[in-house]
Amino acid sequence: MKEKWIMKLKSIQYEDDEESETLLDTEAEYFIDDNGERVISYEETEATGMEGSETEIHIAPDGTVSIIRTGFFQTHLIMKVGKKYFCNYETPFGEFTVGVSARWIHNHLTDDGGTLSMRYLADANTTLLSDSEVSVEIRRISSPDDNETD
Repeated sequence: MKEKWIMKLKSIQYEDDEESETLLDTEAEYFIDDNGERVISYEETEATGMEGSETEIHIAPDGTVSIIRTGFFQTHLIMKVGKKYFCNYETPFGEFTVGVSARWIHNHLTDDGGTLSMRYLADANTTLLSDSEVSVEIRRISSPDDNETD
């Protein structure tokens, strides 16, 4: 039996003096891939406005975070503190390139779950598109041993 995990995601978008917040509680997969990256994978829902897409968050050992979304919305955002990446962002309304700069990334993930939080800026042609903060908490809700019978 595969382990089951629950993920709580909180996303805050800052614009002028206003904030808009999105919350998502859902089941997720959490594992370490062949490259040694921690991966959180989940299905987007109506709550995030991206229903019909799957998102994977990859956390590399060097601190780089990649957010890869496939399906109806397709993105591949890469962020690392001190670097700016130019990333593809595809929506049903069109495709464009955004610059992504991490202000901070706090990774407290272990084999038992934990938290990941980050704040980043996204721009197009030096025009600010978003100032976002994302916090993810992942915890085990069952283990392979929970349902074993003798």
